[in-house]
Amino acid sequence: MRFRFLYILGAVLILTSGSCSKPNDKKEGDDKTPVTPVTPPEPEGFKRYQKDLVLNSKILREYVKYSVYLPEDYETATDTRYSVVYMLHGLGDNNNSWNGDYLHANSKILGQESLGLSKMIYVFPQGFASYYCNFYDGSYNYMDMFVNELIPLIDKEYRTIPDREHRSITGYSMGGFGACALAEKHPEMFIACAPLSMSVRTDWQYLEESQSGWENQWGIIFGGLGQTGEGRITEYYKQHCPIHYFNAENKEQLSTVHWYLICGDDEKNLLYSNDQLHCVMRDNGYAHEYRVVDGGHSSSVWNPALDEVLPMFDYYMNGVTRWSPNPETDVNPAVVTRNEDGTFASNKYKENGTGTALYIVHKNELSDSALDRIMYAACADSAFDSGYVMLPCDVSEKTLSEWMSYWDAKYPNTKKLVLGYGEGAKDALALPSGTFKRSYYVNPSTGDKPNVARDQEIYFCGTDDDSNYQGMNTLYNACKNNGAKFEYRIVNAYKDPVYNILLSISAIKSYIYY
Repeated sequence: MRFRFLYILGAVLILTSGSCSKPNDKKEGDDKTPVTPVTPPEPEGFKRYQKDLVLNSKILREYVKYSVYLPEDYETATDTRYSVVYMLHGLGDNNNSWNGDYLHANSKILGQESLGLSKMIYVFPQGFASYYCNFYDGSYNYMDMFVNELIPLIDKEYRTIPDREHRSITGYSMGGFGACALAEKHPEMFIACAPLSMSVRTDWQYLEESQSGWENQWGIIFGGLGQTGEGRITEYYKQHCPIHYFNAENKEQLSTVHWYLICGDDEKNLLYSNDQLHCVMRDNGYAHEYRVVDGGHSSSVWNPALDEVLPMFDYYMNGVTRWSPNPETDVNPAVVTRNEDGTFASNKYKENGTGTALYIVHKNELSDSALDRIMYAACADSAFDSGYVMLPCDVSEKTLSEWMSYWDAKYPNTKKLVLGYGEGAKDALALPSGTFKRSYYVNPSTGDKPNVARDQEIYFCGTDDDSNYQGMNTLYNACKNNGAKFEYRIVNAYKDPVYNILLSISAIKSYIYY
């Protein structure tokens, strides 16, 4: 030991004496090598998109990256504070994926800002493979990090409005589950939540999962490692899975959040589970928006969804209690001037003497004033190039086929569309599938076997409290099973039944005008 101590002491003395030795004796100015002055780098200009910022998480005991997209006027409007939108990525992606090669959220934000979207701060956190949840055994508490470290950091570092009324959350796939789970478990933190193609499973889907799939993706988070069958459905899983969590007991606290769900019609397993969640929410009286659109598990669904998600967030974070997918419906519609026979023809149709016919079908369910408002809602946008004529058909008076023969004799047309409401939709769905170029339905009653074929285009919408809910579900399943092109949509109901029809029309109206 003594020898080792002396050896170390000697080494230290040698190093110390070396570091203290004088340099070669030179007088100032002897070295004729010119000295190039060091110019400090120019400060970088303001960047809206700030990538790969780092949070040193004490909870996770690791670094968590996040990216931020700031308002254009953030640097100049120094007295302004902003609402915040958190945007979560899917499994295998990262904090830059929302603005990567295929999602381009920043382009959507710019486009929506040009249409009047409020300036907001967007935060894109790194989610790893956590599903944004705390692990069942406490080994990795991501949700705690998000709520107790990330949100406070954003509120400290940026000029946010740091309350739940000005904070919303969305995400795709795994990020959709995370957005839903965070808003479920912490409704005090978010005013609105929009899961896109949420990666959620029903109980039987968990039971059917391969052992490796279960172990690596779900069991490590929710418990039940090594389990098969019912052993996988742990209490911890039930406390996070929205299909279990949106029950009657939790309704009061979860109803403080505005919910919007979307899924592609080609999703198969995920479409089934998202459908089941929608049914659970509907059965337990949760107000929510639900859309099934054409597409699969891809940006072709998530990117266009932002055209509604961002304005919806904006509305709620600006104090609006109910959101409409089409702002035109929020104003009291003017009464259209109909012809003596109750029809309405556009000027272009009158000029051409023909055009597109839209048959508005009901079964003694719509008053004249309601038809006025419906026709206004259906034609408020730009019309067809060839013009259009709207033709009311009360099938309590004559069959739809009879109405079509009657109107066709008076109003020649080059294309036939139908807008069926309530019980009237049943008559339209009973006609051969090729009768109409496209079909639109609002709260439709369908019968047991609606006539749906692969070559059809069907767009339908209803309110989340309508009595024809089972009919809509029947039509929805017929569209899926027969491969029709379709969009299915549920919107929040208002007390005014006619206004609910207008909301539903506005939700699918873009498909009329193409």
